[in-house]
Amino acid sequence: MPLTRRKFLIAGLELGVAGSCLSPALAANRAVASSSGERSLVVLQLTGANDGLNTVVPHRQHEYQRARPTLALPASTLHRLDDDHGLHESAAGLAELYAEGALAIVHGVGCPDPDRSHFRSMAIWHSAQLDAAQAETGWVGRLADRIDRATETEMPSLHIGAEALPLAMRGRRWFAPTLRDPNGLQLTSLSTRHAECRASALERPHSEPASREELAFLREAARTSYATAERMQGLASRADSVAYPTHELARKLRLVARLLGGGFGTRVYYVTHDGYDTHARQAPAHAALLSELSGALHAFQRDLAAMGRDREVLVLVFSEFGRRVEENGSRGTDHGAGAPVFLVGSGVRGGMHGVAPDLSRLVDGDLRVDVDFRSIYAAIERHWFGVESHHGVAPMANLFA
Repeated sequence: MPLTRRKFLIAGLELGVAGSCLSPALAANRAVASSSGERSLVVLQLTGANDGLNTVVPHRQHEYQRARPTLALPASTLHRLDDDHGLHESAAGLAELYAEGALAIVHGVGCPDPDRSHFRSMAIWHSAQLDAAQAETGWVGRLADRIDRATETEMPSLHIGAEALPLAMRGRRWFAPTLRDPNGLQLTSLSTRHAECRASALERPHSEPASREELAFLREAARTSYATAERMQGLASRADSVAYPTHELARKLRLVARLLGGGFGTRVYYVTHDGYDTHARQAPAHAALLSELSGALHAFQRDLAAMGRDREVLVLVFSEFGRRVEENGSRGTDHGAGAPVFLVGSGVRGGMHGVAPDLSRLVDGDLRVDVDFRSIYAAIERHWFGVESHHGVAPMANLFA
């Protein structure tokens, strides 16, 4: 039977409550987990299907120029990775991280049976189930369930953004809160009005719950949410150790860095970067997207290094599928299959992994899928977090230093 969920807003956090899963996951009497030495994961979703072929460019293959008469990028403009590959000219920050060994590129990642539907492919990636039609939980949510049992941290996972809670974040025991806005937990002052609202939320929630059990859950959630908001006020005034770009993705990652530095104990964060469905006039749009992505990740990594946490935090960057090798008549690209996945952090084994694209060996006009995406999830779970993986595939080897 599908789980029923209701949403409540408490102190800037949107909480999804399932009728059959009302365990007090946000109990106020839990100790905040120490951040020292604990590994964390940031999942960064590139929504719309990033064109991996113009991100990590196989510029020496003649098929590349023939398939993309207007979109092929000249080798002279690229950031060199090796003799055969270069990063898009807008990805200077990623190129710098690659040179330092803090960027791993996994070629040819995708589903064993690729599907060009955004909705279905994203559901597969989120649930880690090839038949995701009836999926109720996601791979990050199930991971958070295991982390929650092991560490009893206040918030094992957190979604940041205005989107609905991604399927990937839904667990059985733990439903990740959503922080819609980077300013959502900043309180201008602990005023009398704030104290009245806080007391009202604890004693008489405005949305009357369906049961005493739900009421108890919400009261405990409110206590922790308001305590979190009050602690966030200190982080809001902290001076940045690095300069972040001013766009939305950078603001999200800046907030993640502050939470990591503030000792909140959250182990998994989820953020999205939209706009990658480049069917027409791809070149300028894709360049702008990669500039934002590269600049935000570079600043985030520098911020983590300044606080001494760059070896403890891993960023997974994925998109639901790649794009076709041949450009279309609108100077864009259509939905494809295999694509690169990025892992960012000082704890990764930098360089290129997997089988680099061979444009002379396509499958129905698409890049081959040589790496099952679930093997990367399994590697993160087993080798990064040290928990058992249940994806039914072997973890990909040699991703971490």
